[in-house]
Amino acid sequence: MATSWPKKRRLIGTKIPRVDGPAKSTGHARYSFDINRPGLLHAMILRCPHAHARIKTLDTSAAEKMPGFKALHPIKKAGDELFFEGEEILALAADTEEHCHDALRAIKIEFERLPFQVKEEDALKKDGETTPPVGEKRNNVLPASINNEGGKPDEAFKEADAVAEGTYGSPMIAHQCLESHGLVAEWDADQKNLTVWASTQAVFGTAQALAGAFRIPMSQVRCITEYMGGGFGSKFGPDIQGIAAAHLARIAKAPVKLMLDRAEEVLVGGTRPSVHGKVKIAGKKDGTITAFEVDCHGTGGISRANTVGPLPYVYLVPNYKVKHTVIRLNTATQRAMRAPGHPQSCLLTECAVDDLAAALKLDPMQVRLKNLPPNEDQDNPVAFNGIRHRIWSSEIAKAAELADWKKRWHPPGEGGKGPIKHGIGMAIHTWGGQASPQRNECTVTIARDGSVTAQTSTQDLGTGQRTVTALVTAEILGLEPGDITMKFGDSTFGASSGSGGSTTIPSQAPAALRAAWAAREDFFAKVAPKLGAGVADLDIEPGKVVDRKNNKSWTWKEACARLGMEQAKGTGFWTFAESIKPENRGVSNVQVGGVQVAEVLVDTETGVVRCTRIVAVQDCGLVVNKLTCESQVAGGVIMGLNYALFEERILDRVTGRQVNPDMEFYKLGGIEDMPQIVVHLMDMPERGVIGVGEPPTISTHAAISNAVFNAIGVRVPETPFTPDRVLAALASRGGK
Repeated sequence: MATSWPKKRRLIGTKIPRVDGPAKSTGHARYSFDINRPGLLHAMILRCPHAHARIKTLDTSAAEKMPGFKALHPIKKAGDELFFEGEEILALAADTEEHCHDALRAIKIEFERLPFQVKEEDALKKDGETTPPVGEKRNNVLPASINNEGGKPDEAFKEADAVAEGTYGSPMIAHQCLESHGLVAEWDADQKNLTVWASTQAVFGTAQALAGAFRIPMSQVRCITEYMGGGFGSKFGPDIQGIAAAHLARIAKAPVKLMLDRAEEVLVGGTRPSVHGKVKIAGKKDGTITAFEVDCHGTGGISRANTVGPLPYVYLVPNYKVKHTVIRLNTATQRAMRAPGHPQSCLLTECAVDDLAAALKLDPMQVRLKNLPPNEDQDNPVAFNGIRHRIWSSEIAKAAELADWKKRWHPPGEGGKGPIKHGIGMAIHTWGGQASPQRNECTVTIARDGSVTAQTSTQDLGTGQRTVTALVTAEILGLEPGDITMKFGDSTFGASSGSGGSTTIPSQAPAALRAAWAAREDFFAKVAPKLGAGVADLDIEPGKVVDRKNNKSWTWKEACARLGMEQAKGTGFWTFAESIKPENRGVSNVQVGGVQVAEVLVDTETGVVRCTRIVAVQDCGLVVNKLTCESQVAGGVIMGLNYALFEERILDRVTGRQVNPDMEFYKLGGIEDMPQIVVHLMDMPERGVIGVGEPPTISTHAAISNAVFNAIGVRVPETPFTPDRVLAALASRGGK
């Protein structure tokens, strides 16, 4: 069946307030932390206090005799090796949180402390071999995970009109979800069926994972996530703590709540990998980039996974040499974080582009325009590669207009007289955002009283998916989003994929579209005979059903009353495979582009950087809800600003422990730190829906880095741009 968006759109593309806004603002929305089942027990985890250790002895007998103790679930045992601070040893449950703490303190455990490495520079000097073995090897420094060369880079550098070299980097940062990881677990009286209330960005997937962990059919597991407080890529399953909570609930035969505290959330809730690299870039007098060379490294903790994205980023440079090395350290493993790898690659590339522009004495905006990838001939006229040059060119033009670039930009270091220097910088980015390969379902039901229910198991991370589903359903049925009753975030409501890769809206919006159309057709088939009309003659206008042939109309509720004892229902599904069928072209698509311009004021006496304004221009195909889409972009900008100015996971070389696992010393920007954020959406309805959850956070810190460079004329090589780093950069050129 061919699918398409309505040509005339009443609601789609407008600004619709969130349907869950009242519930959240009044405190009626219930998060996992708010679930308190009858007889609820509290659970906590005993964690390793060392960066690398072996358990010598472990005695829980005293803990099991403590008041209120109910159950214990072992995760590690005596003799086991532990590889990072915070690694889980055991979980226990008690009747109160206080009794949990008492029982944990009563555990007798001895550790053999082992050598560790928590600094990349230490591992590069000498591989400590302190991480989990891969086969027989324990390497901290792995062979280059990327080692590519194309064209003739050495010759290109010799023949270039200008060459710029620089060092750029960004540290590991924590996900720092406001609602920490965890869940409430409860088995039924027969200990066969498990229900969890989880903070997860994969409701259906979490149920699947728990079913696998306990070797029971998925029909015996129910995961509920009505509301959740952010995941950013770190919450795709129950995790160790979720499985431990379910074990404890089964042992104690009582519901168990296990939610991480703030320190645990920072230590083990996931990190975004670091990147540090030396970049060499060359170009011609006209701004053409002719060569790019990078030697970089990064760490994702004990993970062996790659930690950067494409290099060079966005631009198609004919001569290149790319080497990237993964370093393994004794810290908890990385997790996907809002556009994995792309912010790192964007920083390395976009900072180098500005440095080359300075060496050529050119406006960096013109250098970007000169080097945008060309359009490629494609059979599909709405495919990104076929129109990418036009998209980025128009986005740069719009960003320059909104930022008043021609008037505000100046050569680097000419940011004004006096100690406060003004700077402006630009960066561009891209991301996928296609429909998931997994099946996503939605069911729409019309009742005889005129009420309409849209049901799906997908999750709303606070991004507005609940509102989008209501909006799409209302568009097709001639109603308002507030008229739609939403049943959301329950694994028994059908199949859905996790919210990762910006895939939720391009998976769920078409599923809702199909479900609403199917419900509408079923509704017409059932009421047409009772209305004395032909099915083909019925149509919907806002709030009413009309008979085009006989020029009759009924209010929505009058028409629905004709259902009698029946109801009309439709189910729709969507996958990536559906999106690439020729008959469905333009329903959902893949890949977007974006441009951001940042302005800063730098105090050269104190080193303080203040970002005053960010212009974010973003395309995402068809804009379904302009209000929540703009909110998504603004949220991404705020996250990127934190990368640039505040966030850094600080590890102590002597103890191997993180010194800032909290919200006091792990810095995040407050309201007064926020700049004016100007969001402009490039609405391209012909392309269909594309996800926008991740791309807006990619280029912000690179744009801010370039703005700081523009202000003071010297590159601050490492984020965050703290006063000490700014002053050190100024000192490197004699404080001028």
